[in-house]
Order: sequence, then structure tokens, then C-alpha cells
Amino acid sequence: MGKLGVVGLTLAAVVVAALLPSREAGAQDFGQSWIDRITHELEQERGPLQPKPVTYNVDTGVNYAFDNNIFLTKTDKKSDSIIIPFVQASIAYAEPRFDLEARLLADYKFYAKEDADDDEERVFLRARQTSSRWNFEISEIFQNVSDPAGLLFIDRVSRVVSNTIPKVAFDIGRSWAAEVGANIQIVRFEDKAFNPQENNNFSVDFSVIYRTPWAFDVLGQFGYFNINYLEDQVTGGAPDAFGYYYRLGYRGHVVERLYLEALVGYTTVETDFFVATGNDLKEGTLSAIVNLRYELTERMNLFVDASRGYAFQGFGDPYQLLNQVTVYLSMEFTEQFTMALRAQYDKSDSALNVKRSYYGAGLTGTYKITSHFIADAGVTIRGGKTEDAFGNELKFTDFILSAGIAYSW
Repeated sequence: MGKLGVVGLTLAAVVVAALLPSREAGAQDFGQSWIDRITHELEQERGPLQPKPVTYNVDTGVNYAFDNNIFLTKTDKKSDSIIIPFVQASIAYAEPRFDLEARLLADYKFYAKEDADDDEERVFLRARQTSSRWNFEISEIFQNVSDPAGLLFIDRVSRVVSNTIPKVAFDIGRSWAAEVGANIQIVRFEDKAFNPQENNNFSVDFSVIYRTPWAFDVLGQFGYFNINYLEDQVTGGAPDAFGYYYRLGYRGHVVERLYLEALVGYTTVETDFFVATGNDLKEGTLSAIVNLRYELTERMNLFVDASRGYAFQGFGDPYQLLNQVTVYLSMEFTEQFTMALRAQYDKSDSALNVKRSYYGAGLTGTYKITSHFIADAGVTIRGGKTEDAFGNELKFTDFILSAGIAYSW
């Protein structure tokens, strides 16, 4: 998910068979594995594409989940059973120099006790054009969802989030190349109470790459980001914010099975003037993006994604310094049985000294009953804490059990 250049979507990885179709019905917030998959597939190794005719796939199924804290509160917890019918579809086409891919995941959540039913849609589109000297890629991740997804979206509230991610890479010579990338994000909420957090934000950067004789790349990167809030400060909005980042990086295999992309540098941020005080805020910090893929065995892959940088906050608070770490382990025990383990930790400090943290961990098992039927089950725990500048705290913990079955055409 793009957040002002703080989330890296450039890991050259292909998610293995653990991400079978019914993984979308796992114990993580519904659709989390779908996001994991497309973010790890978003960037592939450069070179000629693999030609293939038009292929498509359709899966439909139903998931049952028991959630012991559906509103993520510390007191007066509400538990509920949730029935989630879903459908997903994908289509892909590739030529040696061009490919196109589209994916859809749609679901509806029926709550047994609470009047909180809602629908969700997630769409991924990508098109690429390559040549011997350059390549162009544009991706779109569109989500109409309600579940929490870390600190940026820790509340259970319906929202629309759109990320448009273009990227151009071209060779300057035998050993030098350049890349231009961007991430344009739009955030909207259904509940008017969240209007002060609605924003348009983007980042754009330019990188110069040196291809060393030792089969890895080193690069320097310069970028700019901007956060524009839609709500006026007088009615609860936050001052807009902008900044710059400067990074040095490494991209390539450390050893045969270990691939690393790491960018480390410095990021600045500055806000518009606060209407109430006539002052603005300025600061800077160490920033980083790290994506690691380790092929432990032919059937087991480990992904580690970490980032540190500025992101939007809202409700009068212009930005937050966000630290995120996600660990994902996929395990294929047999052709029929796979498991996946996911752990996430987020921590942030905002411009107005609001401190927040979030953690989540989930384990899912998937069994392919026949060539068409797939079943899975899983467990997730998660929690979070918010502390304001006066020491007031809000906490929550949550526990989810789920099981699902899907039919694949």
C-alpha cells in the first residue's frame, strides 16, 4: 500500500503456492493475503516477458470468522460471527514486450448480531511495456474496504483508497541506468466523522543506478512528497505537509537465495502554517525502505519488508513518522497442503506528539481437497495503543478464528 514513499513495492519476488485462491478467506482481515500477493509481485526481474495467451481464473467461496472484538475497543467488547461470501477473478495476457494483468476480489460481510454488514471490493491493474533499453510500468490498486490495516487505517470504517504507481526505467549505458517512479494516493471515507483525515497525497522520485561487475546494483535517489488534506483547518482539517528524501541503496542478490533491496537516507518534512498559531513545523529524520526475499528451501520462502518515513495523520495533525515491519513466511509441505505465517508491527509519532502502535500475527493453513475445491482455516491476534500528548491512552486487543472453502474454475 503506498504511503508517501514509505512503503517499498519494488521487491523482485514471486509469491509461491502458499497463496492459493482460498487464502483470501484466511484469518487475517479479509483480503490481506491478496494485498500481500500483489505487492510482492508488483515488480519482477527486468528482461523479456514470458509470452502467454489470454488466461483467466474465477474463484468463489464462503468464509466464516469469529471475531471477539469487532469494534476494536478496550471495554464493552462486542464479539460476533461473520459470514463472508466472496468471488475473485483474474485475467492476464503477455507478449515478449508487453503484458497486461487485472484482478478483482469482492466480498460481503454478514454479521450475526450487529447491524454492520458491508461490502468490499479490491481491484489490481497492471500494464508493462519493455524494450532492450527501457521499460514502462503502471499499476493501480483500488480498494473499497472497511477492515483495519495497520496504523494508517486502524479504525473499522468504510473507506476508498486508490494508489496509482507509474514507473519508467531506462539504460544510459552499459553500466548506468535511471528510474523515475511515483505513487499517487487518494483517501476517502464513508463516515463523515473521518472527513478531517481525507487527503490526496503523492510521492515522486528519481534514481540513478550503477550496475556493478559483481551482479548487484547501487543507486542514489532523490524524491519529493506532498500531503494535501481536503478538510479546512477551521472545521478540523490539518495543515498540508511536504518534504524531500535523499537515499542511497543496494539492489541484488547477497547470496544465491537471498535477494535484498535496501534504500537508506534522510527525509525532511514541513507543514503549512497552523491557522490557530501562525506557526509551521519543520523536522527531518533517518528514513529507509528494506525488502528482503530469502528462499529457505524450494518450498519455503521468507519475505521481510520494513520502512521508516513520514505519512499522513489527519484530525488537525499534519503528519506522523511511521515505522513498519512485516514478516511473511510461506510453506508448501505438499502439493495439497500449505501454510502461511504473517507478523506485522507498526509504530508512529505524530507532529503533535500522538504516539501509536499496532501489532498483528496470523497463521493460516490451506488444503487442496480436489482440483477445484480448496479449504483453509486460521487464527489471528492483533492489538493497538494510542497515547496523546497528555498521557491519555486507548488500547484494544482482538482475536479472530476463521475457516473457509472455495471453488475454482
